Amino acid sequence: MNKITQYLLISFLTLFSIEYIAQQLNSSPYTRYGLGEITTRTNATYFGMGNASVSLSEINHVNLSNPASFAGFIQYKPVFDVGSFIRVQQLSSPNGKVNKKTVSLRNFALGLPIGKRSGAAFGLTPYSTVGYDMNSYGVVGGDSVRYNYKGIGGLNRVFVGFARQIVNKGDSNVVSLGLNSSYIFGTIENNRSVIFNNSNLYNSKVNNFKTFSGFNFDIGLHYKYKKNKNLTLQFGIDYTLNSSLSLTKDFYAYNFKYKYVVVEESIDTVEYAENIKGKVNLPSQLKIGFSALINNKLTISLQFDKANWKNYKETIEGTTTTLPEMVNQSKITLGMSYTPTPMREWNNKSRSVFNKSTYRFGIWTSNSNIKINQTQIKDNGISFGVSAPLLSSRTFSSADVGVQLGQYGTINNGLVQDRYIKIYIGFSLAPTNYDRWFRKRKYD
Repeated sequence: MNKITQYLLISFLTLFSIEYIAQQLNSSPYTRYGLGEITTRTNATYFGMGNASVSLSEINHVNLSNPASFAGFIQYKPVFDVGSFIRVQQLSSPNGKVNKKTVSLRNFALGLPIGKRSGAAFGLTPYSTVGYDMNSYGVVGGDSVRYNYKGIGGLNRVFVGFARQIVNKGDSNVVSLGLNSSYIFGTIENNRSVIFNNSNLYNSKVNNFKTFSGFNFDIGLHYKYKKNKNLTLQFGIDYTLNSSLSLTKDFYAYNFKYKYVVVEESIDTVEYAENIKGKVNLPSQLKIGFSALINNKLTISLQFDKANWKNYKETIEGTTTTLPEMVNQSKITLGMSYTPTPMREWNNKSRSVFNKSTYRFGIWTSNSNIKINQTQIKDNGISFGVSAPLLSSRTFSSADVGVQLGQYGTINNGLVQDRYIKIYIGFSLAPTNYDRWFRKRKYD
């Protein structure tokens, strides 16, 4: 492993050890419902394609959207992937606009080849994010009052996946099956406050702390068919099974006054309970994709996603609650990538980073899993991306950047419109024959 690769690997592992779980990852009012905004399993590489990646399998990237792709790793050539995330939002409502920005570490994953036909991967990614702070105003008994709704937290996903090629006829026909086992965990805090303008009146607040944990499984299939030297077709499918997470809830309601204007001073406790047990049901999810590689340079990928969030339920002490705001989710994505010099041929006389980079584009339309005021929240956008090779490292390693521009929600029907810019920056570290990892050498 050369010095550049070592430096990048150690630097990002150090960053990920610094309070990954405690990050604020979102600032959207729509994360108030359910488990918050469900995070797409992806990395910076495929972010620029709109995440249309379930049908792709590449030797130098860890494709988190389909565990069957892990069988495509080359023996003695593991892949390490890590990334960070920036989100800039403009939230608009009939009452005005506000700008938000969040920066976070996003994911890391290590892909390991096992023999010639099998592969595995493990890593850490966010499963959902919660972050909102909203106010509404009214009058009670002649006094003006502010109602505040605030939430923070989210769930994380630690996964281990394995895949194997069950059919291998050279480059012409390859069929792979894969399985991911994920452990989902995290805490979500939801607060509601009633704050009077009259300082002589007691304010009130309700805190809900929910801690989740449990296992989740998804299975994947990948098929690669090389029709001729100029055309390769790929098909991918990933299905996430129904599962449940255990839930522990703490509840705290109290009256308070403000001390020094901003410091809460508790007056008395209205109600308190802890370690309330329950569970939540996670719905099944399906991703189907098809892609074509033309002349080993241009890839066109089409993907359809569906998740049955209408079946989401919370059961606490024997009482089951369904959320009317939760509905089934669907998404259609078209993604493309283009590499002027395929597979970064190091013996090629051209050392131009522009010729050996991969350029990506994506466009999508989505019906989200949230429906408010008889309006299902939509998410539409476009994306761009580039993967630039680390030429001096003489490997398949790359610096990856993906940018998404989109609109989530609408200003109509008393709702909030979220116009966002998401930037995903990451590194994929992968050796070639010049840089062998984990291979026992015969001579010292």
